[in-house]
Amino acid sequence: MLKDILSRLKKNADGKPKRNPVTVPYRYQINAEECRSCDKCKKACKAGAISGERGKAYVINEQKCIKCGDCMKWCKYRAIKRLAMYSEEPKQ
Repeated sequence: MLKDILSRLKKNADGKPKRNPVTVPYRYQINAEECRSCDKCKKACKAGAISGERGKAYVINEQKCIKCGDCMKWCKYRAIKRLAMYSEEPKQ
């Protein structure tokens, strides 16, 4: 019963994960020069917003991204940066 309640809290009615309201004014971007296509960010992404193939830099689909920041936390190469929504400058 508790698992059922928690699963409903984490998802919207359409079954998609909820956006994090704290980070919504931000977007995440992968730096192609720093990305090693190690799959850690791709596996950590709950929304399936990260795509790419081994040997090439991954990309984040901004339409699918739920702005949770898990990809940035899992990237050991620090290739993922959080940017202000309408800016090109990285936010720390």
